[in-house]
Amino acid sequence: MAATSTALITQQPGTSWDTAWPQVTPNGVASQNLDLIQIVDEGQGVVLNVDHAGVVHNPASGATSGTRVGVFQTILASGNTTAHYFANAFANPSNLDILQVITPSAGSIAKYLDYLGVSH
Repeated sequence: MAATSTALITQQPGTSWDTAWPQVTPNGVASQNLDLIQIVDEGQGVVLNVDHAGVVHNPASGATSGTRVGVFQTILASGNTTAHYFANAFANPSNLDILQVITPSAGSIAKYLDYLGVSH
């Protein structure tokens, strides 16, 4: 699936997930490696997470105590597909990519997370 011309949430300059959303601590000493996105159920339990490297985890694995982009809610219980969670958590009738990493020099799409929850 090709990337869309824009993203539902944000386009961020960079060449990788980590360069687009830097993971440096406030004191600049170590990486935090926070998730980019978490999808939580109605009880606030993390059912799916996209880690700092853009890897999608369903069921959630190693969810962090914060995110770089945000926490989004689903009414679905655990055990659903990634596509179901994304469709429920994001109002996205145009099926836009959720996130995109845009190369600063060329302006092309280096990485993207599509509407089905697949990381490219």
